Amino acid sequence: MDIKSFFACKKPRRSNRLIVKEAEEKKVQTVCASPLGYFDILPVELKFCVFGYLSIEDLSVLTITSKSMRNLIECYRVSMFHTRDVVVHSRAHGVMDVEKQAEWLIRYKNLGLLVKRSTCLYATKDRLKIVNDFLTRMMCANTEVCKDQTHCIAQLCFGKFLHTMIAGWDDSECQRTFDAICQHTCILKNIKLVVSTKPAPRSAYTDAGALPSLEYDVRCFLRRVFLDACSSMADKAFWLTRILKPWPMVQQARLLYLLYGATHEGVVQWYQMCGTSLDTAQHFGGISCALQTLYMHSTEWSEDELISILDEITCCPEEWLAENVASLLLACGDKLTSKMLVSKAINGRVIELSSIITSFCLVCVKTNCGLNHIMGLVQNVLLAMDNARDRQHFVNSLVDMFKELILDMHDFTDSDDDGNDGELYYLVTAFAEFSKRVVHLAFKTML
Repeated sequence: MDIKSFFACKKPRRSNRLIVKEAEEKKVQTVCASPLGYFDILPVELKFCVFGYLSIEDLSVLTITSKSMRNLIECYRVSMFHTRDVVVHSRAHGVMDVEKQAEWLIRYKNLGLLVKRSTCLYATKDRLKIVNDFLTRMMCANTEVCKDQTHCIAQLCFGKFLHTMIAGWDDSECQRTFDAICQHTCILKNIKLVVSTKPAPRSAYTDAGALPSLEYDVRCFLRRVFLDACSSMADKAFWLTRILKPWPMVQQARLLYLLYGATHEGVVQWYQMCGTSLDTAQHFGGISCALQTLYMHSTEWSEDELISILDEITCCPEEWLAENVASLLLACGDKLTSKMLVSKAINGRVIELSSIITSFCLVCVKTNCGLNHIMGLVQNVLLAMDNARDRQHFVNSLVDMFKELILDMHDFTDSDDDGNDGELYYLVTAFAEFSKRVVHLAFKTML
């Protein structure tokens, strides 16, 4: 080995001007050849330090500037992102005011957009690993910080992150996402347990089911992760179908009530529809909206299936009061309601039909609504009956049902009970309004 090779070939010069010039030229060449320009000269640690001063939204925008920047930000997300305040998941389990909740939901929406853009070239199975990793960190069962699941927004934040990340995915990929999350958690096991367990005996002190805590956990997880963050009715119909389709008809109805039925202080009220007349939107709005969503925005459900689910819900866990059944049907809209009534007429369930129609009239009187659409429903039922004898029997049953309800209410009414007096007044008024409509139709040509 020649020792001369270790010495500089050039003689030492008094000035380093040429050396500096050569270094500058080399730097310019490096900058021109680099896709990140001058930013590529910085060491990785310093680049990550710069990223630390940017918001999640700014990082998300940077990922779509170039492939090299996207790869660099993805490396930063994987290696350093957990040190930032935005992903301190334990804070999402605390009780917050409305403004703070909205801030956290926006933060996780931006985070989902960042992960979506930075992993756009990943395989679906690799992206689902990231989803499961976020879910593991945010599950209420994996932290001791969550004290009140009713007001905890961790699952809502994950739902917002999930739906932002998978926006635009194919239905088959969304199905894989649903399966991956279900396999990663024990949600399917819990669903099977709550829909298969017989409801607890009805008590005068509570309307809760046999497993109230587990029922509410299942309700919160399914709604907050899959349903509440949906951006459109079609998306909601897709995820609702994924949740309901694997189960038998009776369990589908029970599961739908579990998701959107009445609750009180974190407990699903199973027997509330069976013993108390309710007329508020909060009791029927969720169930009716879900059924309308499946009816109008999903092609995976037939009319007969939805009618069967609606029929099963009104018997879950016991037969509902006729007035509550009428309120639910009216909230479901004329199309679905008309098809259900026609189905009952075809099957010869005249007494049940009469009870529902009279309850329709009662609900309309209580809510100050007209009976015109009720008369349209009655006409649809009459058209569905094959012969005149059945139609006559149905009309007679309607009048007899009004008579029985009025007499029963009169016998039950106590002179000191003003509440029952009010119910009797509503019944008589409903019968009077119904009679007016019938008389007007009968003598329409003469009036």
